[in-house]
Amino acid sequence: MLINLVLSNLPIFMMSFFEIPPGILKKLDSIRSRFFWEGGHHKKKYRLTKWKIVCQPKDQGGLGVVNLAVKNKCLLSKCLYRLLTEDGMWQQILKNKYLGSKSLTQVTRKPGDSHFWTGLLKVKDEFLEGGHFQVGDGKQIRFWEDAWNNNRPLKVQFPLLYNIVRRKNILVVEVMQHTHVNLSFRRPIIGDRLNEWQRMLDKLADVQVGEYRDKFIWGYTKMDVSLSSPCIRYS
Repeated sequence: MLINLVLSNLPIFMMSFFEIPPGILKKLDSIRSRFFWEGGHHKKKYRLTKWKIVCQPKDQGGLGVVNLAVKNKCLLSKCLYRLLTEDGMWQQILKNKYLGSKSLTQVTRKPGDSHFWTGLLKVKDEFLEGGHFQVGDGKQIRFWEDAWNNNRPLKVQFPLLYNIVRRKNILVVEVMQHTHVNLSFRRPIIGDRLNEWQRMLDKLADVQVGEYRDKFIWGYTKMDVSLSSPCIRYS
């Protein structure tokens, strides 16, 4: 309890904004491990098991001590969730500074990015894999690479087409806003590719791009987004 409520909580504020370097995480784990095995004494004692086992959940054989590396990812992911689903002053500042005309799903890391933004983008792909999109205006969803149709990326459902498509990063709105499916391929669609093409068209027949905003739905656990302060609190 002392480790989780005190030692593990001391770096939470910084972990909510920045990716913690591996060396810092190692030092924090060393401090927590030493306190767990030795208490407040200075006499060295044997470690009876690996620290990563101690940090496993109780139902998996551990003691439920917070895994700071995982906590860091979760806190950064919550920033991404709020940036993707909420409107506010800090969201608008980040969009103007880092996104420009691109959606969050399209943007990638580049040299010169701040440590803060680099940390967010490092967890972006893993974060997006934890949920799926409900189509609204189609401006946030990558047609091939995000989970939105049948909650699975189309690149997984139709790999033969994905391998030959010219723009793999195209958005749903760019594909579906026309009367026909707006896609361009590097090779003719024949044989097995033609079969995939027909199956994909059947899946897209009922998809309509609307005027409301795309909705990202978290897939694992309920995420509390009712807290008012961006990124610095967690549930």
